[in-house]
Amino acid sequence: MKSKEMPQFEGKHKNGSDTPPTFRLTPENNADNDANNRDEGMSGLTTTGASTSSDALREIESKYQQLIHGLPAAIYTCDANGYILTYNKAAVELWGREPEAGKDRWCGSWKIYTAEGVPMPLEQSPLAIALKEGKDVTDVEIIVERPDGQKRIIMPCAKPLFNDSGKVIGAVNTLVDITDRKLIEERNGHFAAIIQSSDDAIISKTLDGIVTSWNNSAERIFGYTAEEMIGEHITKIVPPDRLDEEFQIRERLEKGERIDHFETKRITKDGVLLNISLSISPIKNNKGIITGASKIARDITAQKKAERQIRENEELIRESEERLRLAVEIAELGTWELDLATGLTATSTEHRKILGYSKEEQWGKQKFMNILHPADQARVQQAFETALQTGKISYEARIIRPDNNQQRWIRVNGTTIYDKKHTPVKMLGTVLDITDQKKAKEDLERMVLARTSELLTSNSALEKSNHELEQFAYIASHDLQEPLRKIQTFADMAKDHLQGNEMAEKYFQKIYSSANRMSRLINDVLNYSRLTKTGEQFINTDLNKVLKDVLSDFELLIEQKQAVITSTDLPTIKGIPLQLHQLMANLISNSLKFTEEKPVISITAKQLTPREVRQYPALHLDNEYVQLVFADNGIGFEQQYAEQIFIIFQRLNNQRTYSGTGIGLALCKKIVDHHDGIIMAQSAIGQGATFTVILPVYH
Repeated sequence: MKSKEMPQFEGKHKNGSDTPPTFRLTPENNADNDANNRDEGMSGLTTTGASTSSDALREIESKYQQLIHGLPAAIYTCDANGYILTYNKAAVELWGREPEAGKDRWCGSWKIYTAEGVPMPLEQSPLAIALKEGKDVTDVEIIVERPDGQKRIIMPCAKPLFNDSGKVIGAVNTLVDITDRKLIEERNGHFAAIIQSSDDAIISKTLDGIVTSWNNSAERIFGYTAEEMIGEHITKIVPPDRLDEEFQIRERLEKGERIDHFETKRITKDGVLLNISLSISPIKNNKGIITGASKIARDITAQKKAERQIRENEELIRESEERLRLAVEIAELGTWELDLATGLTATSTEHRKILGYSKEEQWGKQKFMNILHPADQARVQQAFETALQTGKISYEARIIRPDNNQQRWIRVNGTTIYDKKHTPVKMLGTVLDITDQKKAKEDLERMVLARTSELLTSNSALEKSNHELEQFAYIASHDLQEPLRKIQTFADMAKDHLQGNEMAEKYFQKIYSSANRMSRLINDVLNYSRLTKTGEQFINTDLNKVLKDVLSDFELLIEQKQAVITSTDLPTIKGIPLQLHQLMANLISNSLKFTEEKPVISITAKQLTPREVRQYPALHLDNEYVQLVFADNGIGFEQQYAEQIFIIFQRLNNQRTYSGTGIGLALCKKIVDHHDGIIMAQSAIGQGATFTVILPVYH
């Protein structure tokens, strides 16, 4: 121990003063001083008993000092208040300083931290806890910092010291520097993590081939767990026909050789043969003797497969290139490659044939520009300049062949090639003679013009015909009905003079019926013809109002037949009010007509969802549609006639029983078609009929 006076510690002296006494563990300490100090609780570090001689005490203390100073571990003691009393050389070297007498408590370090690097107050240090709680504090790592900034990881072992009465009179702390061990553990941990996370199988074995380590990738690649392989011979994964490889590998390892990227085959637990690349290094002990080997095994099965695929692809590419060459020749395409730095162009035989120059002539961009038609030169030059930016060139132009002065049309397509700095360096492309195509196109355009002229003439004739039909409709509406009115008038007059003649009245009744039917037929035909061309505009139309007007028209007939007509709230759509009135009137009239009992008619409406619209190919998906359903309890019809009933003049029932001209439903379909909608019928004999009308909300 140190021969100089040891540091003072806090505490009151016997005389009651606050000045702490000093304590030395040196041969010069006499028995009286030792006795006094022992009374104050400081003699626990020396021998006790009043009969001990000074020489014996000095001899014991000398041995004690030699023992403490000879220990490699840092050791120091403190009194009950934590003031450091004694310390050895190893402690000073660890702390990088000597404690100050009467000042340093619990620890001689400049600064201390927790194992996580958080600053630790001295009063929370392991030795302070040992004094406070009177028990050993071990296995608590701390970090001490020297004044020069160097930090060391320490494992303290703080033990409290007790007197005969069991009172804590001080403590001793042993500091073990575990910094190097921690670094080794951390480095080994990193190595272990790398080994376990590696995509390659990393295996260790003895020189005799016994497996000593087996990482996760080895388990994944070969299928064996570490428990199944450690302690087993490595030949467990070696195919029988490659067992001699292990003997050759051992011979090279014993010579200290490293084996890099040795390609071989190994077998998995499931019997799958893998292509493996091995890198093998000898393992030496601390005396330099080779005791085993470390293997890195990489599964290159996929790589080998890819290499085979590349070779096969290269053969396919060569075949494709040959087919492409043949296709280019068959298509009579000329190919060219323009060097943008020199302006020179490498061309194919077909290129020379199309443009009309010899093989011996060196071709370039400028010569090509010279044979272009003057009217096309500026446009082609602009196409070249644009291609430098966009990477694509495509144009059609005329050339004057230098060999025969013929004018030909060509089509050019190409691609710009760039270097790593995106600087254009060359262009690749094709040229095709399209003179015949151009001529055919011109001939076709002339034919189209001629046909268009014919169509215009036909349209003019059609318009004239339509005008004549409109005149006929007018005549049918007015002139043809005038004789009918006269027939009816004269029939009435003749009837008045032939009263009582039953046969005459019967004939006159037939005249009336025929004349009335012909009048209705003329009106229906006129209405049907007017739908082919109308100047009426589509406007917002409230279908509730339309229905109300229709029911008002049929008020007397509804009352006579005691019909019941119900409807839900109907929407407002874009339509032609008069035509929508005709549509509803014809459908309701049809239901009232073809009913043998009290008519019951239901009219419902709903808006279709996009999914429902998709069920009808004739409808447009970008429009909104409403569905109107007219259902009745009439006589019905066979479903096979559901489309026939919408054809003009088609009737399914006896005219004598059910009146009508056969135009009503045809008129309904024409109105729905004019509104870009659809109409459908569903029925069965004796079960009534249902007419579904789907119309766009907006036109």
